Amino acid sequence: MTVWDQLEVDKVHVAYAIIGVCTTLFATFSLFLKEKLFIGEATASTLAGIIVGPHSLNWFSPTGWGNFNYITQEVSRIVLIIQIFAVSVELPKKYMKKHCLSVMLCLFFGMTFGWLIMALFIWVLFARLNFADALLISGCITATDPVLAAAIVGKGKFGQRVPAHLRNLLSAESGANDGMAFPFVLLASQLVLRYGHTGEIIKNWFCVAVLYECVFGVILGVLIGYGGRQLIKFCEKKNLIDRESFLVFYILLSLMCTGFGSILGVDDLLVAFAAGAAFAWDGWFARKTEESNLSNIVDLLLNMGYFMYFGASIPWTDFNNAELGLECWRLVLLGLVAIFLKRIPIFLAIKPITPDLRSWKEAFFCGHFGPIGVGGLFCSMIALSALEKPYTSEETPTAEIPDNPHAYLMRVIWPVVTFLVVCSVIVHGSSVTVMTLKDNVKHMRFAVKNPQLESPSGTTTPTVTASGVERVNRQQRSSRNDPFRALQLIPVGEAVKLLYDDEGHIRRPENIYVQGNSVVVEDRNGEVIDEFYIQEEAAPTILNTLRRLLHIEDSAPHHDVNVDERNNRLKWINIDKQVLTAYKVGNEIIVENDNEEIIRRYVVTPRWPESETELQDLELNQLDEDIYPAADPVNNQHASEYDEQEIRHHLKGPQDWSR
Repeated sequence: MTVWDQLEVDKVHVAYAIIGVCTTLFATFSLFLKEKLFIGEATASTLAGIIVGPHSLNWFSPTGWGNFNYITQEVSRIVLIIQIFAVSVELPKKYMKKHCLSVMLCLFFGMTFGWLIMALFIWVLFARLNFADALLISGCITATDPVLAAAIVGKGKFGQRVPAHLRNLLSAESGANDGMAFPFVLLASQLVLRYGHTGEIIKNWFCVAVLYECVFGVILGVLIGYGGRQLIKFCEKKNLIDRESFLVFYILLSLMCTGFGSILGVDDLLVAFAAGAAFAWDGWFARKTEESNLSNIVDLLLNMGYFMYFGASIPWTDFNNAELGLECWRLVLLGLVAIFLKRIPIFLAIKPITPDLRSWKEAFFCGHFGPIGVGGLFCSMIALSALEKPYTSEETPTAEIPDNPHAYLMRVIWPVVTFLVVCSVIVHGSSVTVMTLKDNVKHMRFAVKNPQLESPSGTTTPTVTASGVERVNRQQRSSRNDPFRALQLIPVGEAVKLLYDDEGHIRRPENIYVQGNSVVVEDRNGEVIDEFYIQEEAAPTILNTLRRLLHIEDSAPHHDVNVDERNNRLKWINIDKQVLTAYKVGNEIIVENDNEEIIRRYVVTPRWPESETELQDLELNQLDEDIYPAADPVNNQHASEYDEQEIRHHLKGPQDWSR
């Protein structure tokens, strides 16, 4: 042995170094890439994989590691399982129950239409494939990928521009339809392998794919999720689990889902989604871990490593292979179909019957947002495995099988799917998708600090707006002697009535989204509290318009408010088309336009201390405020007595906690 033997290069060690270097570089400039260039980790990692892959520097070549199909299948499985479980855990509590109709409509119509329309174009573009073959390839790309979806519906700058109710819908759909893609793939594989045996195809598909793999998979997932929730609650109550193990618990459950799901031969992706929804059903785990970023860290590491692996595995030579009938123009045309025709027409069609699609722009955005990624690659490996199984004793996908009548289909599945994934990474993993809403959606948060219109020394201080930007009130330029005139205050009797959730708690308004002439007010869970429209026509009687509109509210609070029914009565307010500002004054949350005219008001009262800890927080001025109903806040019989002089007193006076 010589000293130079220590420098012998191992491919695995080179892979470790490359992944570490590329991940470090992305992490170093991540804020600039994400917030300024709108480039997510999926796009950056894929580009890095292409550069270091066999078609460029040739430092990183996963295709030479052994059974490439099997490695890709299992790596994709782990990434998907963790992502799907995390998506379902992060949904608001009981989301699937409250929004079941919207999710089911998007899943059934969106997936079925996309499956058929893509199969039709694949059949037309590639003459050597029959329609059953086209259905199998189309089934692989039917699912919406939760990994790429995180680039838009996550917690970054992309997600802030998308209303929360829309983000929740996209998250739920992307998590559920990865598991729901299995019936499409298995039905198509049955059509390919047992063509002409209709009865056997229907029996195998319905009994095996639908009843056993999907229905039983959901039941298994619910049992795992419910059992995990009860177990971790018990251990946390008895102080048997530490913080680190508590945070990582959802990852352990996701691995349990894929383990038992694979052993029992059911749809382990659907098991993971059902388990995550059952585990986080009451929102308890989400509340306990909302300050932790562990899931985001794990997702970042897995996504970057996986998409580098994918970038180095792209079969570039097959993207213009006339021998296989894969001319470049055919693939480009198919990519355009996947982007513009796969989902957009059907989502526009189901918009009138989908409660969570509140505008045509939202329906167009959901239709456009159909990324193809890890789920498509995983399903392609499942399809290859199903085609190979009758002709080999191997239980995992293999590269070559002699005398296989479906050899051509097996040869073109991977290039077609990878090309569509590349297109999706470029389109959905960058700013192109965000641009569909970016220029028309403005997001504002309600401020948490009370603006001081006049300091004790008599000098006027800036008002803190909802976006955190200080602005000087216009009254400084108009009338210094009357700092309250610019507010144009509406009596408290015209406050918008607050809504209650199914547990009787008042829903706090947290976010405002202005999209064109539509304004949506949401709570922290993304549930819509209020919605109204703005016309560009100016009207001097805005206050009278508001009075007429607000009088349609009930006079007493109810605990069974039907939010969807209420929001069907959309309100039209004739004011100039301007940017809205939300901030808090005293015990009220106020929404103003650029002229400082108040168009919405919410009544807020401090939350009473319920423990010694909260009492200490109160003394430190750190106690949060909750929204409680005032006595008949809408039709207050003393509303006329709540004049401007009294408002001045409340704004100037200290907060009174003794009442």
